[in-house]
Amino acid sequence: MTKTEKSRHLALRVMMMPRDTNPYGTIFGGVILSYIDQAGAIGARHEVALRGFPKSDLVTVAMEGVEFHRPVFVGDAVSFWTEVRGVGKTSITVHVTVETERDDQVTQVTEADVTYVSVQTIGHERRPVSIRGESQDC
Repeated sequence: MTKTEKSRHLALRVMMMPRDTNPYGTIFGGVILSYIDQAGAIGARHEVALRGFPKSDLVTVAMEGVEFHRPVFVGDAVSFWTEVRGVGKTSITVHVTVETERDDQVTQVTEADVTYVSVQTIGHERRPVSIRGESQDC
């Protein structure tokens, strides 16, 4: 197993369907962005658990560096791989790489960095809390 395989986490795999196409017959970028957000959250939760941090609510605060490299087609089985870029006091940033297999070759179609913040929800209010479970006063 390579270093990349050890650090990457397969967070989501989705078959692209006709309902998600644009007028050009490819998958809408917004559909891919939605899956990136879901996969990033799954990858972030996976990493939080691996590090032994307490379970917390994670909300998306930023999506940066989104690059659409290749189109995605109906019938593509698309894999969303995550890799942690950094963990702050209240946040975790995950790089999501989107790939599909075509003609027996893996093709990277999209990538993005997504940042999530650990929050505590009280009523309708959310406030950031330490992702590590440490007191905010430390």
